[in-house]
Amino acid sequence: MKQKTSTHMLLDILGLIGSRVMLVIFGLATGVITARLLGPYDRGIFTVLLLLPQTLVNFAKMGVAQANVYYIRRRGASVSTIASNSLVLSIAVSIILVAVCYFGRPWVLDPFTKGARTTLVLLALTAIPFTMIESYFLSILQAIEDFRAYNLQSIYKAVFGFLTIAVALLALHGRLWAALFSQVLVTAGANVWLLYRVRKIAPFGIRWDGGLGRGMLAFGAKSYLQTLAAHLHYRIDVYLIAFFLDPAQVAFYSIAVNITNPILQIPDAIGTVIFPKLAASSEADAHTRTAMTCRHTLFATILAAVFYAGVGSQALTIFYGDRYAPAIRPMLLMLPGIIMISLYQILTRNFTSRNRQQVNIVAAGIALGVNFALNLILIPRFGISGAAVSTAISYTLAALLLLFIFVRESGGSLRGTIMIRGADLATYPRMLAAAGDHLRGREARHNAA
Repeated sequence: MKQKTSTHMLLDILGLIGSRVMLVIFGLATGVITARLLGPYDRGIFTVLLLLPQTLVNFAKMGVAQANVYYIRRRGASVSTIASNSLVLSIAVSIILVAVCYFGRPWVLDPFTKGARTTLVLLALTAIPFTMIESYFLSILQAIEDFRAYNLQSIYKAVFGFLTIAVALLALHGRLWAALFSQVLVTAGANVWLLYRVRKIAPFGIRWDGGLGRGMLAFGAKSYLQTLAAHLHYRIDVYLIAFFLDPAQVAFYSIAVNITNPILQIPDAIGTVIFPKLAASSEADAHTRTAMTCRHTLFATILAAVFYAGVGSQALTIFYGDRYAPAIRPMLLMLPGIIMISLYQILTRNFTSRNRQQVNIVAAGIALGVNFALNLILIPRFGISGAAVSTAISYTLAALLLLFIFVRESGGSLRGTIMIRGADLATYPRMLAAAGDHLRGREARHNAA
């Protein structure tokens, strides 16, 4: 598959960050509307119900998204065949998952959905097949580096998510079911469009290639444990808060997470673009690219965190109102961990691209265990501030574990992996100028046509 230049890669990153900026803006606007119109109690229930399909899908998606990128980029597998297998798996796994959740509801769901009516929980479960499709088919766009379509899907969800929830809550006077239904509807629409987009690129159907499917599942088994551990590491605090405390505390904590979420868009966007490039690189080249990316990502994330430390408290109360002031302390306590998890997000891409997911699994598993244990101790004693501290500690531990192994395997230095260099900073004007020239040239060609 044709390799992109560094200028094209920068354009992909800037385009993805641009789409994430829109996603963050509309996401924060959605958060403000739901916080003010639902109130802390219902906002907490809404948070758990929206998170539920994502967590359940992570338990069942079997690492297929990572396998899609690996097989398309490194093995040269047919995109159409990968898409057909992904569709079959999406349908089959979703049916099984919904059935298990429905019949096992008293044990699987009820402990974490206190205060939510059964009809609301069932409504949340209808998002499962669309969330599964999103995971599998976005990875196909990522593998073929169609980041324009990748970005459009995210923008669609953000814009229409905001518009539909605003209409639903304002028209129906802050009804929780209306807010939830609007988001399920947007998720369904965005991923029907995603299927259409991928089918235009690579026609697919309900067909199963057994040989390729077995390979995808074998590779995905290792990625599965990695992504499941990582998701639980990111989200277990919300479920434990829901278990130990009341829904209002879930709302306060989710606001703290949401308002710091824009920082994490930096490493996520960079990691999304660099992963297919790492998967197509030699090991030595992958190490060099990863170290450079870590330096730039950590530098940008630290700057963002310092900015948040200065203005985050005021911004939170201005946007969400004084009722949500309890979210300020956990927001500030999270910041050191958010800086470190940005490093973790880049390093996991390096190990996955080299079929070394076992390293990610060990790091995520250890950090998850520490996070779970600390949450059990700190949440009952210190509430949501205890959850924020445990998250910061476990994020830092996960990043340091991967950093130690990466430095040892790559033969590089710790300083060369995390410390921004003058030469790195000097590349910014040149790369931005080259990107600008490329965009002007593309616009000129478009106008000439």
